[in-house]
Amino acid sequence: NDSTAAKPSSQIVAQPTTDHKQKQCNLQSNNCRHRNMRFSSLTLLVLVVAVSASSAKGTIDDSSKKYADAEGVDRHLGKNKKKKKKKKSKCEFKPLPIKKSDFREPRWERIIAKAFPPWELPENGCPRLTELGGELEEGYETFPTPEEGKFNPCYYTKAFAGLDPEFGGYPTPIDTHYPYEFAAPFLKQPGDGSVHHCAIDADNSVDIGGCPKLGQCPGEKDCAVVTDEYGIGHIPPFVPLAAIKNAYNSCDVKCDEWFDYDTNGCNIKKSALDALVLDEFGVEAEDGKMVVKFQPPILLDGKPSSTYYRLEYIGEGNVCDAGNCRGPHYCSEEVANAGNIWGDFCPYVETGKNSGQYRHPHIALAALELWIANQCMPKKCPTKWLDSPNGQNYGEDATKSTSITWAEMEDNDDPMSQPKVSYIWPNAVGLDGGIFPGHKLYNGKMVKPAPGTYVTEVVAN
Repeated sequence: NDSTAAKPSSQIVAQPTTDHKQKQCNLQSNNCRHRNMRFSSLTLLVLVVAVSASSAKGTIDDSSKKYADAEGVDRHLGKNKKKKKKKKSKCEFKPLPIKKSDFREPRWERIIAKAFPPWELPENGCPRLTELGGELEEGYETFPTPEEGKFNPCYYTKAFAGLDPEFGGYPTPIDTHYPYEFAAPFLKQPGDGSVHHCAIDADNSVDIGGCPKLGQCPGEKDCAVVTDEYGIGHIPPFVPLAAIKNAYNSCDVKCDEWFDYDTNGCNIKKSALDALVLDEFGVEAEDGKMVVKFQPPILLDGKPSSTYYRLEYIGEGNVCDAGNCRGPHYCSEEVANAGNIWGDFCPYVETGKNSGQYRHPHIALAALELWIANQCMPKKCPTKWLDSPNGQNYGEDATKSTSITWAEMEDNDDPMSQPKVSYIWPNAVGLDGGIFPGHKLYNGKMVKPAPGTYVTEVVAN
């Protein structure tokens, strides 16, 4: 079902209020304490909407549809005739900016900056460390200053995702309406709002990364099942990003099939995403059922994988040689050896020339969706995400944000900090004497009314 109004029966939809308090943040001094933040009273409306299995299945019924090549040209040569070329039809969509030195892949940072314009960059670039957990490198000590309506160009942690951009984060996949997230609800359990469904009564010391994701192929990595109840299970955003990119570069965009403004605003419809993903990555398993298999977003044998996405910056330099990094998260050896610390609590790349340059693939996906929507519906879909229907009411109240409850850090005032060893969850101060969010964002409630779609059946069992 493409409409954001219809959700599976095991999901929670919470409606937001619009009370908004202006917040100040000075990252240049490494201090975002926000001690004086005030929050409005909460109104929580929980809606449970049943969706039949046949309806869920209907979202993928057209998955076998192939998109025709809009630029195909027949060429006929007579035996003794001079070769005659027909003109190719011109694609009506503007080409994506490319980076020649990156296998002519899209220049994602430029596409993202169009939808999520950044604050002014420090003169020498983003701050960087001498080593993981080390000191700031000389000449790279200055943090950018927040600007209203813009986003942080020096990004080190997703701790502030879902909060007002002045905190230094970007929207979460829940905020960008990513349909394959299947996030856990906000019930004060470890991993709230993440793709890891830890039990509601899980011990605070549990390794969140070890809790299950919804719809994964049993015992197989980089694979998701397709079911009647949920359709395609959880897949990382770089999978549909690759599928959309390939269709767009082939001029296979169909505005009337991809978009329905009344139900999905400037987001691509789920049925269209399903078709694109299954066409690119869908395979039939041994039991005859459909699954989605994909490669990691990296270079394989020196060449881009089928989902390659440069801005993950995985394994930069030699700081991961000890096996301490967790995907794009750069954990210290001490943190990695602790055994129960979720890698997502570790910072993104913070050493070398690419320090602070990580960007989430779901942000690239949201930017690409808006890039296309603006061309299909220019009067309805502006180029900036915050101005579009997709970003309506984003970040207006931290107590209704999709921000994940964070862990205690070595330095609760430093966005480049490593998690504290021994591991402590949740963060003890949580935006009240530190910059990292904790349970205080629940405002004394058992449920945080963050608007979005969540799966409750796993954490409740």
